[in-house]
Amino acid sequence: MKLGTTTGSQEYLYDVVVIGGGTTGVCAAIAAAREGAKTALVEKNGFLGGNAACGLPWLGFHNYLTREFVVKGIPLEIIRKLQADEAATEFVLDPICSSAVGVNPSMLKIVLAEIVLKEGIDVYLHSIACEAETAVHAPSGADGKVLGSLAIVNKQGKQYIKSKIFIDCTDTADVAVICGEDHIRGRSSDNKVQVASHIFTIGNVDTNVLIKYFEENPGQIRPFPLGINEMKTMLTNLRKAPLFIIGAFPDLVRQAAAEGLDIGRERMIGSVNPSAGEMMLVTSRIEDADPNDIRNITKAELEGIIKIRDIMRFVREYMPGGENARIVMSGHQAGIRESRHIRGKYYLTGKDLVEGKVFCDSIARGAYHIDVHSPDHKGLETEKPKEYTIPYRSLLPAKTANLIIAGRCISADHMAMASTRVIPISAAMGQAAGTAAAAAAEKGCTPYNLYTDKGSFDKLREKLKNNNAVY
Repeated sequence: MKLGTTTGSQEYLYDVVVIGGGTTGVCAAIAAAREGAKTALVEKNGFLGGNAACGLPWLGFHNYLTREFVVKGIPLEIIRKLQADEAATEFVLDPICSSAVGVNPSMLKIVLAEIVLKEGIDVYLHSIACEAETAVHAPSGADGKVLGSLAIVNKQGKQYIKSKIFIDCTDTADVAVICGEDHIRGRSSDNKVQVASHIFTIGNVDTNVLIKYFEENPGQIRPFPLGINEMKTMLTNLRKAPLFIIGAFPDLVRQAAAEGLDIGRERMIGSVNPSAGEMMLVTSRIEDADPNDIRNITKAELEGIIKIRDIMRFVREYMPGGENARIVMSGHQAGIRESRHIRGKYYLTGKDLVEGKVFCDSIARGAYHIDVHSPDHKGLETEKPKEYTIPYRSLLPAKTANLIIAGRCISADHMAMASTRVIPISAAMGQAAGTAAAAAAEKGCTPYNLYTDKGSFDKLREKLKNNNAVY
């Protein structure tokens, strides 16, 4: 609803406003709109989907040990729509990544656009949040301040958006930081972040030659030792799998480095689509990428895209089956794995995940491995957690009463976020955040009030369950 104009700027009013139109933000906006909230979605790009629109497979829908989904709801609905369009593969269980499903990034953009328009969500593309108007006092029964309006900026200038509840799904916690929330960059000991990668897809790969190499050299396919039965199963399924994950060629990478070609990694990391003769690679290693520092991120983007040349040279000169490979597409931006972590009502830790801690206020689940692309060396650091839960309180910042956070910026440490950051788990948090925001807006309370009122929180979780979410 348009409220009016001041000095050429426009002002709008909503029940729920979501900032960040990656898969987390889209799921948050869909969930809020389906609960009857008048909803807006603000995104910096000219499309929806974020990093998922770069061509990444979606990892971590399942618990590998039980073979059961730990993420369903809206994220799974999106995949089912893509599968119906022959734009996503079937799910493949994976002993390290839990499960994987390949997604056509162009069709993902189309499907997400169709859903948000069907749900009546007001979308502001090419827009970023730039300033906030906050009041000192929150509604009765809650501490902190209230975010009254948020200014977004684009080619048309500034628009001022007022909302009962805001959701920060920016991954860099833009709104939370604007509001003065305490935060940490990367790991607490030294503020180092996981390395970023420039994602790209190559085609015209002879996957028969590639798979034969892995069959003859099984230690060259994955970076982690697998049991004999797991390795046999993996190798048996390579030729018929719709996709498979690799952390490959350590011997060939060492050989290339000795001969003057350093790709910046110990292994080639990515996924293979055998039937299409394609590979998606996240091999490039961009250190200390900071999307909140414009000179830093510009340098990272340029260096990241240039690194593709060396990786393609490795593919053509060293990789079995890669002699005639070509670039099909490169991602629209560097894939940032880590930036800011908000300090919220509960700080989720890697220890919580490893122990499989069950929270009384859980609103999502995960079983993906703790996957750290180390800032200290060219390899990975990993640990396999039990199936774990994500508490609602980790989505609640400490100071801003009507703000929810979801996705990579939640209140979690460097190790926990190394698992919760993957697309399906982050999107599940988005669905929970959108459902909670709509409930708080309708009730006229803050998101924290929903937690402290047992009856309200039970109703929130019942709504999630009724909408096929897992918690």
